Amino acid sequence: MNTIVQRYVSGDLPMAAIVRTAPGIRSPLLKALLAILECLEGKRLAKDAIDAAESVPIEGSDPLLLILLLTSWAELSCRIARPSQAEALIHRARTLTPDSAPAEVLARVMYAESVFADMMGNKSECEKTLREILKLLPQSSSRRKFYVWELSMFLSLQGRGSECEAEIKTLQKLFNENFRPGLVTLVRFVNSVETGNISEAKRLKTEIQNDSDFLKDVSRNPFASYIALLDLMRDSIGKDFQRADGIQPQQNPVTWIRVLRALLSHDPAEALRLARVDANKLLGAIFESGFTSMNLVRAEISAGNWEAARRVMEMRHTKTTDHYLDDLFLARISFLAGDMQAAAGFFSKALDSARRYAALGRLSFELHLACELTPLDIIQLTQATMSSANQDQSPARRPAPASPARVTNSRGIDRIVGRASGMKDVCEMIRKLADIDAPVLITGETGTGKDLVARALFEESQRKDKPFLAVNCGAIAETLLESELFGHEKGAFTGAEKANKGLFEEAGEGTIFLDEIGEIPPRLQVALLRVLETGEIRAVGSGRTRKIGCRILMATNANLAELSSRGTFRKDLLYRLQRLGIHIPPLRERREDILPIARQFIDTGRREGAHASLSPEAIETITAYDWPGNVRELKNVIERMRLMHSDKLSYDLRDLDLKFQTSSSPLAGIPAQSTAQLPGQDDSLHTGDAGDSDRSRGGQLSGQPRSIDDFLRNGNSQIRRLDRLRALFLKHKKLTRNEAIELLDISPNTATKDIQALCDGDFIERVEPSKSTRSHYFVLKEK
Repeated sequence: MNTIVQRYVSGDLPMAAIVRTAPGIRSPLLKALLAILECLEGKRLAKDAIDAAESVPIEGSDPLLLILLLTSWAELSCRIARPSQAEALIHRARTLTPDSAPAEVLARVMYAESVFADMMGNKSECEKTLREILKLLPQSSSRRKFYVWELSMFLSLQGRGSECEAEIKTLQKLFNENFRPGLVTLVRFVNSVETGNISEAKRLKTEIQNDSDFLKDVSRNPFASYIALLDLMRDSIGKDFQRADGIQPQQNPVTWIRVLRALLSHDPAEALRLARVDANKLLGAIFESGFTSMNLVRAEISAGNWEAARRVMEMRHTKTTDHYLDDLFLARISFLAGDMQAAAGFFSKALDSARRYAALGRLSFELHLACELTPLDIIQLTQATMSSANQDQSPARRPAPASPARVTNSRGIDRIVGRASGMKDVCEMIRKLADIDAPVLITGETGTGKDLVARALFEESQRKDKPFLAVNCGAIAETLLESELFGHEKGAFTGAEKANKGLFEEAGEGTIFLDEIGEIPPRLQVALLRVLETGEIRAVGSGRTRKIGCRILMATNANLAELSSRGTFRKDLLYRLQRLGIHIPPLRERREDILPIARQFIDTGRREGAHASLSPEAIETITAYDWPGNVRELKNVIERMRLMHSDKLSYDLRDLDLKFQTSSSPLAGIPAQSTAQLPGQDDSLHTGDAGDSDRSRGGQLSGQPRSIDDFLRNGNSQIRRLDRLRALFLKHKKLTRNEAIELLDISPNTATKDIQALCDGDFIERVEPSKSTRSHYFVLKEK
């Protein structure tokens, strides 16, 4: 066994420390592994680490060491929202894992699977996998304690730490310099705050604060955020909200604290405004399970917007994001909707859950935050709950107590929305080509809906009851793509101890959809051409071909003819692809489709009979806009508008993204955020800086890994803040320090530091009209 693998399996030293001290660190594999691990620690850029990993030769590499690289790489891919890449890496690691692999190596693969499930919003699968790891690893394993901690923190963030208290107690005998007592204290502290056990949380807080070495060394530590939440809980009776922020008085409290302060002060309008600001910054946070992930729901209900709250709950549940106190929010929604029976049923379940998890303090605090409920309302709810205590009439878990929401389950041609002649041609081609058993190339700009057309082709065909497999060829590293598509034979490369089917074979008699076909490297273009011409594949390491029975659909937003003229795409493959094709026109060439598509997005998920409207000015604006991101951009803009103005059924221009507004808003010059992604969306065209790691799991109260757009637009690293500050100066030429603080939502100290950095870089200069610092401002320097 490789020395590094042996040290990892038999000890508890962090993997990065093992690699740093290993001989032969100059090998490409070890250099790549160290780069990935340091990126996860926040010490390197993701792009540099991934470039190093992609250059590692698979052939000749130690299989177990390669598994450690692939799983670490998969974890990083999850961190920067590359699900296709992560899935392919995990699949390759699985195929490389021999039956004789040490349990610690297999656990590493399973942990990558849990991180992937977490990123995709599948909390139940994440939890299940973490529990399976603990069953796999023997008590004697030096690595087992870390996975106990991972599961414990995962559960504690949901206020369920009591479920693993027995396991946590076993950790107390395993403390050493690599696994400090503060880790266990932190888990218990988080759970105590999440359950509202204030006295216990205060005791644990003091214990952690006395362990300065632990606080200094542990990254992604949620301690500071939970101190702020504890302060708010502690002061909810005394109403001393001014100091309940866990930070220095001169600093601006973060937005989620201000949301809770507003609710405690019975100012639901302000709470809703702030909650929307927070959701606008990080859409994925609403899919988490930590305390602050429910802030938007709290604010919507408190403001009386029960339908909007119901929709957010529906969105959470589609991601399997459940919490035992969801029933409390459903009770509040039912109460506002006038369904007292449903409200009593949900409230009864919430009360039972709070007792089970010793979370009555949390329930009490939630009721303090419920602005819409008067003391009499709470008494009525309690009485209704008591009257039905001996009856099993509580409703099944569901997001809504009122009229059912309108759901779009269109299939086949009905997926395509469009009146323009170009889209009628697309629908006609779908009908003609659906049952022609031949490859089809779908072309169109990014965001036009090529995946919908592929699905429609499949669902209109005779193969609609067979598998449909989609793969983003541009999101998977070249070193992985070949075996992903074609499979490999036993012994095809080092560590391939068993044969593995590729996607062409796994599709069976169904359909495989190859997206971003223009990204396939030249070497694989030859193999793809063979598949298209003969219907045969050759697995990696095989000397013979095998027939496949699936239909092949392909898509690209690239100009393949131009790529061919540059020599990066084979001409013979281009000619073969051009035989049967469907081209989707961009939105700017079919403006009559913009409004129908927008209306579909506006009304999706609303109850039957409820329709929203757009003002004439808003309609004129969106139909005149060119939509470079096409339907995807339009969908994101509408989704954001609904999220930020969920109490409305009538929208005007002011409700749209700032980029559509012609006012002199100070933010008009900052790049729009309409393309921010939800968890699980792939964005293989970008790379991000993983250095801002405090927002990954455990890093804040809602620890969802962020998308690439969120990394670049909303990152808290100085380089990202400076980008936004430069944009403000380029737009407005001059700003005061206070304006920078308000516009960028940063602390005064941070604003001072960032402004000084721009001054030092000769980008801006200070202007001092008088000796009073209040009169000072900063201007863009003329070049």
